[in-house]
Amino acid sequence: MDLLGINRSFSVLFFAPGVVRGASFCRIEKKWKVVDCASAVIDPENPAKAWKSVLKSIRHGDGLLLLAGAVQDGLFFHFNSVELSAREQRDAVTMELTRHLLQKDELRVTEFTVSAADNTGMVDVAVYCFPEKSLEPVAARMTQSSCRADGFVYPLMAVEPGDPLIYMAELEPEFFFADGCWLPVEDKEELEKKTVDLWRPVIGGFLGLPSGEFDFEAMLPLLLCGRMVISGKLNRPQSVLSVLPEKLRPVRYRKHLILTAFLVILLAVSLFIRFTRTWGAEYSSYKSTVKEIQRLKRDTAKLKAQNKKASRELKEMQKVISTAVGDPDMLAKFALLSEALPGNVLVSNVRWHDAGVDMVLLCEDDKLDLPGIINGLGIWKIGQLQQRQTGDSAVATINLKLVPIESKSSSGVKK
Repeated sequence: MDLLGINRSFSVLFFAPGVVRGASFCRIEKKWKVVDCASAVIDPENPAKAWKSVLKSIRHGDGLLLLAGAVQDGLFFHFNSVELSAREQRDAVTMELTRHLLQKDELRVTEFTVSAADNTGMVDVAVYCFPEKSLEPVAARMTQSSCRADGFVYPLMAVEPGDPLIYMAELEPEFFFADGCWLPVEDKEELEKKTVDLWRPVIGGFLGLPSGEFDFEAMLPLLLCGRMVISGKLNRPQSVLSVLPEKLRPVRYRKHLILTAFLVILLAVSLFIRFTRTWGAEYSSYKSTVKEIQRLKRDTAKLKAQNKKASRELKEMQKVISTAVGDPDMLAKFALLSEALPGNVLVSNVRWHDAGVDMVLLCEDDKLDLPGIINGLGIWKIGQLQQRQTGDSAVATINLKLVPIESKSSSGVKK
C-alpha cells in the first residue's frame, strides 16, 4: 500500500483514553517538518467534538491521514525472520502468532511491517493484532466525527532494531519496550525522562520540530508514526495495514481513478482532434498538390503543342526566307498574261520559281490557242502543256509550265 506517494504532506491522528492528539507533516525545502499540532480532552458526553476539533486543526486539503493508537486486548511483538515474499511473510506471521495467543479460536485482525534486511539477510517483523470487535469503538468515533483514514497503525511498529528503549504510558502503562520485547516498569518517571532524552535526537535527525513550546513526550506517538511514513516503511509491499473497514477509508482513490479516466479520455479526444486537423490539413495540401501537378501537366502539354507549332512555322519561314524571290517584275508580267487570257479561262493554281511558272487552267473552249497567246507576249514560252477532259464535262483542265524566253531549255509539248 503506497501511502507516501499521494502527497508531499500527511497528518496523524492519535487517540488514547481521555485524549486525542493530531499533527500534520509537510516536506519543506527537502526536509520533513511538523507544521501543526493540536490536542483536545475527550468529553465523555460528546467524544466526537474533540475528534472534530483536532481534525480541523491538522488537516490540509485532502492529504493522507493516518490513525494511530491502541485498542483493547491488542497484542504487539517483534520477531526475526529471513526475507520472504509478501504471502510467505504473512504465513510466517500466522505461525509466529500462535506462540503468543492464549485463545486460539478468537477472530483477530493482524497487521505487520517489515524492516529492511540486514547484512545477513534477516528482517525484523513488527506485528500488532487485536480482536475484530475491539475496532468497533474506534469506528464509532470516526463515524461520529465524519473522519475517514487511510490506515491504522500501532505507534511502536515504527521501532527498528537498534533503537533505544521506549515507554509510553498511554499505550502500555505497566511495560516498556526495549530490544524487541516488553519489560516491566519499575520507575515510571525515570523511564519517561529517559525515553524523551533518548528519542529526541533520533526524531530530530530526520524531522524538523516546531520551535517554542512543544510537548515532545505527548507527541512522541505521532512522531513515531510520522517516522514510519517518512522512512518508507509503509511503502514496502510486505506491509499490510488495510485493517479499517472500507466505509471508513476515504473515497479519494476512486475519485482519482475517475479523474484519471476522464483525463485519459480528454487526452484521447484532444489527440484525435489534433490528428484529425493535421490529417485534414495534410489531405487538403495533398489534394492541392495533385491539382497543381495536373494543371502543370496540362500547361506542359499545351506549351509542347505550341512549341511544336511554332517550330513548324519557323521551319516554313526559314524555307520561305531561303527561297529566291525570282523576277521582281513578275506581278506586271502576270498582269499582262491575265489580260491576254480569254474570259472563259480560269487560273486555279499558280506557282513560280527560278525555272519558270507552273499554272493550272480551267477552260470550256476546246479551241483555245495557248501557244499563240503565250508567244504573243514575248515573255515566256511553253515548256510543257497537258490538257485533259473527263467524261461529258465541258470543262478542260490544262497543266501549263512556262519558262522564260531567256532560258534555252526546251521540252516537248503534249496535248
